[in-house]
Amino acid sequence: MRVMISSDGSTAHFFIRKGWASAFSYAGHETILWDIKTKNAFDAFDEFEPDLFIGQTYNIDESLIKCISARPEMKVIMKAPDWGDIQKDIDPEKYNVLFVSDKDKHYVEALKRQTGKPDFVFAHYTQKCIERTHNGWENLGVRSVGLLNAADIFDYTNGREVPHLRSDMSFVGGYWGYKSKSFNRYFMPFLYPVDKYNVKIFGNQPWPSTQYLGFVSDGVVKDVMASATICPNISEPHAQDFGIDINERTFKILSNRCFCISDYVSSLAEEVYTNNEVPFAKTPEEFFDLVNHFLNNPRERLEYIERGYETVINKHTYFHRVMQICGELSLEKEKTDCKQALVKFMETRV
Repeated sequence: MRVMISSDGSTAHFFIRKGWASAFSYAGHETILWDIKTKNAFDAFDEFEPDLFIGQTYNIDESLIKCISARPEMKVIMKAPDWGDIQKDIDPEKYNVLFVSDKDKHYVEALKRQTGKPDFVFAHYTQKCIERTHNGWENLGVRSVGLLNAADIFDYTNGREVPHLRSDMSFVGGYWGYKSKSFNRYFMPFLYPVDKYNVKIFGNQPWPSTQYLGFVSDGVVKDVMASATICPNISEPHAQDFGIDINERTFKILSNRCFCISDYVSSLAEEVYTNNEVPFAKTPEEFFDLVNHFLNNPRERLEYIERGYETVINKHTYFHRVMQICGELSLEKEKTDCKQALVKFMETRV
């Protein structure tokens, strides 16, 4: 099978798409990331001729519709913005949530009418959440699927503890306007005074802190995590308040046999980690207490680490996500290929 994944920039979404591509490729499926900003749709499709196209509803245009129309046997799935019952509860002025636009609706309706595609749309929410965040897509006859983020076990397993990277807490990621609202409440208090906690921060965006140490390459991130006593997970405000948005970070941390303390996101705590894999804090005060407790009692982390690793490796790698994609599309042979590839990978690499 030939898989083409539409990529529109170097945001967090790029790493998710890279995770799918690595799993598909390892399973024997020729896979490419198509940079839509550097190559037009006609050239991309003509050169590669995909059997499966993974795109985004907000990147549909007339040329993409023509390319899909010309390939009636091709499977098509697309990431889609929120369009559902939950919209009435979320103030778009307060929360940075991507909601469906009239343009999205227009193009998906046209695509569905002309081609019967997409086969389904998806978002990185649990299926239970999808039923209230994406049920509006039913108006266009489009099925919605919850396709969670996962662990890229090609890049984020087998980290080593490195002396110069040792820390009480480490964090790799950017500090930016909307998410800083969560960082300021849950994480920034640990940075002052600077000598109270050994905190190391890396990322491609600067932090207002002397603990920010600049950019770190992908190959070193797993060592940064493995060298920390605690790897915190901090979510965006809407995830905390509505429980609908699960980021990639916990999957990375736990697949690397590291210890994670997370803010409370209801779908994460109640649907994903149900075996006490991660201590959750519903308030900044609870988060502060948990950090101090485990810094003072580091051996208590070990059972969490093992439970977390087993849960992620058995359920939440990008191999599992591509298996889910194939299953949703009734591609049973391709699903089996991915399942066997995961077994092989675990035997040889993890």
